[in-house]
Amino acid sequence: MDPAKRKQTPEFYGYIPDGGSRTVIFGCMILNSALLLLVRSLSAAMMLMVKKRYFALLLAGDMALYLLQKVGRGDFHYWAPFDGAFGVFLSLLFRLFIKTITDFTGVIHFRHPYELGGLYWTANMFLALLASFVCAWVGEGGRELWTLVVAASGAWVLTFALILMLMKKEYRGTFFSTVRGKDQTMNFFSKGGDDEMKSAVISTNEKQWVEIRPLVEQWVKSNWWRWKAEHPAWFTRAWISKVPIEWMPSDEEVAQKKNIVRRRRNSVSDSMKLLVGIVVDRQAAVRPVAK
Repeated sequence: MDPAKRKQTPEFYGYIPDGGSRTVIFGCMILNSALLLLVRSLSAAMMLMVKKRYFALLLAGDMALYLLQKVGRGDFHYWAPFDGAFGVFLSLLFRLFIKTITDFTGVIHFRHPYELGGLYWTANMFLALLASFVCAWVGEGGRELWTLVVAASGAWVLTFALILMLMKKEYRGTFFSTVRGKDQTMNFFSKGGDDEMKSAVISTNEKQWVEIRPLVEQWVKSNWWRWKAEHPAWFTRAWISKVPIEWMPSDEEVAQKKNIVRRRRNSVSDSMKLLVGIVVDRQAAVRPVAK
């Protein structure tokens, strides 16, 4: 995993331990996704063959529930920094896309607060298995399908339990967390230990940190000249382009700053000239006069 991600959100990344259990967890994760994809796909195919309208209603209702809870919790806007109507469209597109992938593959990474969130991800997995039983029932599946659905669902629960048991115990709570994406973003700033961690908030959708906007603005304005002088690695043109233009020093302030620097340089230069002149005069005073 990207070291920068581990530094920003150490409470989320790094849940797989080293050693033999690491291989077992990876195997369980692969099997977990394969089982969910198998049971969801077959049961959905059976339902589509018999009741296409019911299948559409089932998917639409499940998606509506997900979007409504996102809107209700004030967490609809995706983390990507896009504004206006286009930003709303992209947020909706990403939400639909990620939710659909999770329903059929159960990618564990999508329990991240930026995506489904821990508690909703876990609940969504069991809802997905339940939907498979509903599809098998409405689709009038035979004994073979019912046996497959029951066996695959049971195996999925077993592999999920193994993942929880073998992973680092301090990360188990991420599967039941109610932290929102906007909470995660604001934590970058409020809990960031240094400027680099705090700077991550600027690279996200402003809708997610509008509640602390005055604090971020004050932080940027009070540190801008120091960053210009020190040039930290994260203070790049790409990052600067995401800073609201009204937070940057005005042209007059820039010019005034340059004048101050220029005066200081001239003052140092004049002092050096004066010092050199004094030294030369003293050397001339002590130099013996040629006869």
